[in-house]
Amino acid sequence: MSNSKGKRIGFVGTIFFHVGLLALLFYLGFHTPLPLPEEEGILVNFGNTDQGLGKEDPAPSKSNTAVTAVSKPAEKPKPQITQSEPEKTTSSANEKILTQDSEDAPAIPSAEEIAKKKAEIEKNKKIKAEQDRLKKIQIEKKRQEEIKQQQEAEAERQRLAEIEKLRKEEAERQAKITNINNKAKNVFGQGTSTNSSQGKTFPSGNQGSPNGSPDSDNYNGSGLGNKGVSYDLQGRNSISIPKPQYNLQESGKVVVEITVDRNGKVVNARPGMPGSTTSNSTLFEAARKAAMKAIFNSDPKASAFQQGSITYHFQLD
Repeated sequence: MSNSKGKRIGFVGTIFFHVGLLALLFYLGFHTPLPLPEEEGILVNFGNTDQGLGKEDPAPSKSNTAVTAVSKPAEKPKPQITQSEPEKTTSSANEKILTQDSEDAPAIPSAEEIAKKKAEIEKNKKIKAEQDRLKKIQIEKKRQEEIKQQQEAEAERQRLAEIEKLRKEEAERQAKITNINNKAKNVFGQGTSTNSSQGKTFPSGNQGSPNGSPDSDNYNGSGLGNKGVSYDLQGRNSISIPKPQYNLQESGKVVVEITVDRNGKVVNARPGMPGSTTSNSTLFEAARKAAMKAIFNSDPKASAFQQGSITYHFQLD
């Protein structure tokens, strides 16, 4: 019991001791004396350089005086303040205020200036529109020139193609003429005999047809035999003339009138024309069908439809 009482007394005494110690430190240790003490430094000998030698202070010289005079800038005289300066300042301020109050308002353009500016804007718009129009015209002109050049190139290509086509047709025509000329040599004989004449009539000569055969004993007719075909179409050459297809023991000659277009195609055929020696309808139909299949050379300069004839010779087998 007495032990716990002593502890409490000791605890309370310790608290009071520390509180008093803190109070003394606060008032004595943390208090700043006023006024503050001035900073102290090290006193340095008077001189004008960082280096020197000796213990006596040298006497002043002219150079030092000059250096001192140069190093010390001249002091500017202080302006004297008079009682009239505030009045001048006030007056100047009043004048500035009055000047600011009397500034001119921003100039407003007159109606004439507005109209002139508007006219200038319209003029610029018209100039730009005209420039755009001329530019479009130039572009269109260039495009038309390109189209024209393309058309001329195409026309030249077609012209050259037509010339090439005519050249080939002419070559084919010359080949056919050469073939006909070679066949015409039969007139002067193809045999190996030493006779100068052959045939059944007078006077002497080589009786027959240029399209005939030297082995045939028939001296009359076109010389084409029972399957012979001849044609008459002025200025045109035959490319293909099919032979009639028939199965009939009948002989005779059938003349077929034909109509040919510029491409060389037979567009119409009428059998039984003057010169025919038979009226057999079967031979007429066979001749007509064969004539419709005939092909002649194309001629762009010929008439649209040209008429001629094909003659078919039918003989018994």
